[in-house]
Amino acid sequence: MILKFNIFLELAVIPLDFILCVFFLMRYKDDTRVNREFKLLSLLVLFGTVLDVVNAVSISLGSAVPLIPRYALNTLNYVSATLGAYQFVRYVISYVGEQYSRTTGAFINRVLLGIYFLIILQNIFFGTVFSYLPEGNLVIGPLYMLVVYAYPLYYIMCGGVFILSHSESYARKMKYALAATFAFVVLLYGVQMFFYQNLLVTFFVASLALLVMFLTLETPDYAKLRRTLEELSVSKRELEASSIRATEASHAKSRFLAQMSNDIRTPVNAIMGYSNLILADTEEEATKEYTRRVKISAKRLLTFFENVLNYISEETDENGPRRLPSMAELIERIDENEFIDGDATSNRTEISGASEMRILVVDDTAMNLDIMVRMLTPMGFTVDTAANGQQAVIQVRKFRYDLIFMDHLMPVMDGVEALKHLREEHLCDNTPVIMLTANAIAGQDEEYLSKGFAAYLAKPFTEDMVLDILKQFLSGKGEILSGEMDLSVWENFQEKLPMVRVAKPREYLLHDIKLYKKLLEVYSKEDKSSELSAAIRQGNYDESLALIRSEHDKAQLIGAENLVKMTEKLEALCRKKEFELLRERIGAFVSERNELASAVSERL
Repeated sequence: MILKFNIFLELAVIPLDFILCVFFLMRYKDDTRVNREFKLLSLLVLFGTVLDVVNAVSISLGSAVPLIPRYALNTLNYVSATLGAYQFVRYVISYVGEQYSRTTGAFINRVLLGIYFLIILQNIFFGTVFSYLPEGNLVIGPLYMLVVYAYPLYYIMCGGVFILSHSESYARKMKYALAATFAFVVLLYGVQMFFYQNLLVTFFVASLALLVMFLTLETPDYAKLRRTLEELSVSKRELEASSIRATEASHAKSRFLAQMSNDIRTPVNAIMGYSNLILADTEEEATKEYTRRVKISAKRLLTFFENVLNYISEETDENGPRRLPSMAELIERIDENEFIDGDATSNRTEISGASEMRILVVDDTAMNLDIMVRMLTPMGFTVDTAANGQQAVIQVRKFRYDLIFMDHLMPVMDGVEALKHLREEHLCDNTPVIMLTANAIAGQDEEYLSKGFAAYLAKPFTEDMVLDILKQFLSGKGEILSGEMDLSVWENFQEKLPMVRVAKPREYLLHDIKLYKKLLEVYSKEDKSSELSAAIRQGNYDESLALIRSEHDKAQLIGAENLVKMTEKLEALCRKKEFELLRERIGAFVSERNELASAVSERL
C-alpha cells in the first residue's frame, strides 16, 4: 500500500495527546466549567488526530475499504476538526467569563455550526463536499475548502481575536506564547491549504497548541493560584462591604442614641426647669411639696434613661452582657435626697453690669427658650432668642452678643453648622458659644469642643449650671455677686407694702424688679376712682363696667389682692345693673385704693 498522505507528524503527537488526556483526567478534579471545556478539547484533539491518521490510511487503500465506512470516516474526520476548533473558542470564552457565552458573537458561532452540519448532511445526497469514484478515488466538491479549511480556521481566528481583545486576563508570558502558537497554527494551515495538501498538519498543530495552553494556562499550580486570587478578591470585596456595613451601623447607632437622648432630655429639661421656677416663686408649702415630687420623678426618669443609653452604647464586658437595672431597683438604691439639689431654692443671683450685656439663646423648643429667658432676664441680661441655626446667624449679623447658647439638633440648620457659618463670616470670633444639647452621649463633650464650642451644657440644666457658665465666660465683663440680691429686693417690697403680695407680680413680670417699681409709681399717680364714682352715680353701665375692669387688671398686676376681690364683686353688681348697691360699696373700694396709693408714694 502506498500512502497518499504524509501522516508521520500526526503519528508523532498521538502519544503526547494520549498522555495529556490521561494526565488531565487524573489531575483535574475540580468540576469547573473551565476544566470541563479543556478536558473536552483535549479529548477532541486526541480523537481527531487518531481519526485523521485512520482516514488517511482508508483513503490510501481505496476500494479495498467498503464505501460506507469510507464516507463515515472522512465525514467524522472533517467534523472532528471543526468541532475541535469550535471547542477551542468555547474554552477561551469560559476561561475569561461566563457572560461572554450569551453574546451576539457566541450566537453567530452556534448558528454557523448548525449550517456546517446541514452542509455535511446534504453532502450524503449531493456530494458537494466530497465523493468517491467507482475505483475508490476521492473527488473534491465545490464546498470542500469551506468545510475542511475555512470553518476550522474561522473558529481558530475567533479564539485568537477573543484572547487578544481580553489580554488583561492573561500574564505577559502567556500572551507571548499564545500569540506565537496562533501565528504558527495559521501559517501551517496556509501551507497545507495552498502548497502541501497531502501533508497532514491539522491535528499536529492542534496538539502543539494544546501543549502550549497546558503549559501556560492550564498548569495545576497556575489554576490553583488563579482560584486563590479570585477567592482573595471575593474576600476583599466582602471585607470592604462588611466594613462599610459596620461603619453605617455605627453611624446609625450614634444617630439613634443622639436622637433618643434629645427626645427624652428635652421634655425632662422643661419639667425640671419649670419646677425650679415654681419652687423659686411659690410660698405655699403644698405647692412646693408637689413640685418637689414632680422634680424627683423627672430626675429618676432621667437617671434610668441614662442607664439605658449607657447599656446600649457600651459593648459587653469581660464577664458577659450587663443587666439593665429596673426602675424599681433604681428607686430602692438611690436616696430621694440626692434628687433635691440647690436649684430647688428660691435664691436668685444678679450679675452687675448685666444690663449692658446681650445673650442669644438658640433652641427649636419653645419651652427651652422660655426657661432660659426666665433664668437670664432676672439677672439683668438682654436676652434674644432664635428657633434654629439660620435664624441665629441672622441675629448675630444684627447684634453683637456677649454669649451664645446654641442647641445642637434643630431643623433648617443645626447648631454645629450654624457655628461653622458664624466662624467663617467672623461674626463671633470673640464670643463664647456654648453647646446647649440633649445629646449627652459619652465622648460628645470632646467632639463639641473640637468643633469650636467653648463649653458643653447638657440638658436638663439647672440655674446653678447656667450660672457656672456665666461665671466662667463673663467674669471679665461684669462682676458676679454671690448672694440673694434679687430676692432681697422683692422681700423688702413685701415688708414695706403689706397690702400687696409680690409673688404673683414676680411671675407676671418675669422677675423684672425695675418694671414693678414703675408700675407701682404709675398706679399711685393715675387715680380714676373719681371718674368711676361719677359713672356709678349717673347709672352709666358701659363706662362703669369698663372702669371697674381696668381697676381690676391694675390691682391684679401689682398684687393688690384685696382690691382684686373688691373689683370682682363690683363687676358682678354692675353686670346685674344693681347701681344702688354699687353706690353703697364704691366708697370702701376708693378708700382702700387711696390708702395703697399713699403707701406706695411714701415707701418707694
